[in-house]
Amino acid sequence: MASAILGRIPFDDERLAKDIARLSTMSVPQEPYQVFTTGTWLNLNLWNASGDQHDGFWYGHEQRPGQATALLDEVPYLREVLTSRFNPERMTMVRGRNVVEFSIIPHRDFIEAGDVQEFFRVILFLEDNEHAVNSDEDMVFHMRKGEVWFLDAAQIHAGMNMSSRSRWSLCLDFAAGPGFKPSDIFARPESYEPGLRPTPVERKPFSPELPERLRALSTVVSRHNIKDIAFLLGRIHFTEEVPIGASWDWLIDITRESGDPELLDIAERAKKFFVLSREVGEDFTFLPG
Repeated sequence: MASAILGRIPFDDERLAKDIARLSTMSVPQEPYQVFTTGTWLNLNLWNASGDQHDGFWYGHEQRPGQATALLDEVPYLREVLTSRFNPERMTMVRGRNVVEFSIIPHRDFIEAGDVQEFFRVILFLEDNEHAVNSDEDMVFHMRKGEVWFLDAAQIHAGMNMSSRSRWSLCLDFAAGPGFKPSDIFARPESYEPGLRPTPVERKPFSPELPERLRALSTVVSRHNIKDIAFLLGRIHFTEEVPIGASWDWLIDITRESGDPELLDIAERAKKFFVLSREVGEDFTFLPG
């Protein structure tokens, strides 16, 4: 199933603003998935397998049922939205998320956890921000306030907000499996509204000279900047009509031409970790192994 809008939540803007203001003052726990991002990427654990607000680990591989953390009581309107609009029996994790001057590198989720059909992830945006975009293998798009998006996180996907304005959202994970239908995430069947039109982002046509121009980075790539170059390459597809996964092949070509085998090793391990295969709890760093 491709990424798509599943429905739309009509917000009470006054109550929502109060809860966003409270989210903005909460203490942010240590982030277990920071390697995927650069810039400000804050996750507040509102609902998870352990009930511990400090626990940001995704337990999808164990399919543990979710429960509210203490933080959810501090945002009563969002608690009402979650428990009245969505199916709490299937909800395994909910994170309140803000991203500022941020990008998340092209990657695939769930690859450490087994059958991707067991997991279903949606994003509910609490704010509009025209500078914030998301992508998958098919398109680049804006997610608008109130839209409930299925994000096909098993595909290579990415996101970016290169402005200094906030972009609060809720990331909701659901248990899926045999017989699951997208409408099952909602508390009421009428909330499911497939067919709502997304807002695509126009991009420049692909330039055949682009890969060759990028290979010139082989003259400057080093241990000190390979992470920066990886994230730079991962943002090109937001403005150019190139495949989202091409950035990893470019990074491998650039490091190979640099003549430094340690840099090539980092690039090959990065591609494997972010888009091909990784183990539960596996760590990665853009440093020589």
